[in-house]
Amino acid sequence: MLRFMMMFMVFWGLFFPCSGWSAPSLVVEKTHHNFGDIVQGDQVDFTYRFQNSGDEVLEIDHLRSSCGCTAALLSARRIAPGMMGELEVKFDSAGFHGQVQKMVTFETTDPKHTAVTFTLSGRVKAELFVRPQRISWGRLSSPSQMSQVIQVINDSSETIIFQPPEVTSSAIHAKLSRRTLGAGETATLNVTAEFPDGKKRLAGYVILRSNFSSVPQMKVPVSARLLTQ
Repeated sequence: MLRFMMMFMVFWGLFFPCSGWSAPSLVVEKTHHNFGDIVQGDQVDFTYRFQNSGDEVLEIDHLRSSCGCTAALLSARRIAPGMMGELEVKFDSAGFHGQVQKMVTFETTDPKHTAVTFTLSGRVKAELFVRPQRISWGRLSSPSQMSQVIQVINDSSETIIFQPPEVTSSAIHAKLSRRTLGAGETATLNVTAEFPDGKKRLAGYVILRSNFSSVPQMKVPVSARLLTQ
């Protein structure tokens, strides 16, 4: 019986060599990169490297990023056995401040790694920003006029000059307390709004444009809903 089994294994190896074991195999150098501290408006570039250590072509598909601020570019979508591939990731920090983490994901034909996520993280130091970053009055029971005061903070070493605030809806009104803001100074943005006639939803933006090259534009989302009577 033992002799028969050994002959069978030799026969199988001669006529069906490794047919059930062939597969691509993805080996990644690293999946996370911390870019440390950067200034708002800076761009971060980083290239992730990986190899197909298997014995079949590795195919990559469905490349996607967590937001439009992060761009990703593959060196190739088919990686031959033993060959290297690269994923170049670019993050634009304009409009961000504080701790951030961005992700890029793709799918592969490696049966052990069908999906891989790469992350970029770090801290963005804002030199010009608003607080709070958005206005949401939520769900209101009456259509009375709404108001909110926002701080506009210049944490840079430059003097910044603003244009008059712009709005994307005629139901939103905005007034800036001062249009010239010295280094380290703060201004206030007074925002008021009312529901458009016959409407139960308010949505739009207040836009602040300035001569500050790192952050030439800031957009403050404004929203509210009127409860159904």
